[in-house]
Amino acid sequence: MTERRRDLDALRGAAMAAMVIVNNPGSWKDMFPILKHAAWNGLTAADLVFPFFLFASGMSAAISLSKRRENQTSASLAGKILVR
Repeated sequence: MTERRRDLDALRGAAMAAMVIVNNPGSWKDMFPILKHAAWNGLTAADLVFPFFLFASGMSAAISLSKRRENQTSASLAGKILVR
């Protein structure tokens, strides 16, 4: 078994925790300004949570596929991706 990338696991876990906090801040009328999504022409920390999660998920998929590509054909990998 190969060793897990702990840094990638930590980034993905932090992004998941941040998504829970941003989507469930407690009281919607008394929430911290940093947890609110920005207006159309702005950017806050809440707006960066999902892109960080997508980055971590994409990196995990790329690392996993690169290791499996050595032993399997592209058609076999595509089939497993569709089933999953």
